[in-house]
Amino acid sequence: MKLLSSKKAQLGIIEMKFAIIGLVIGIILTLAIIFLANKTGIIPFKLAFLCP
Repeated sequence: MKLLSSKKAQLGIIEMKFAIIGLVIGIILTLAIIFLANKTGIIPFKLAFLCP
């Protein structure tokens, strides 16, 4: 119980939350860019090797 109440344990949980949120946002942005590149003409290049 002493580990859960210490400041270092709380900091680790906060850092892990930021890492997971950043990973999720990065995956969503990557999928959006791939979709825009393949389906629309907004981005002027094709990424056909990712979505054949």
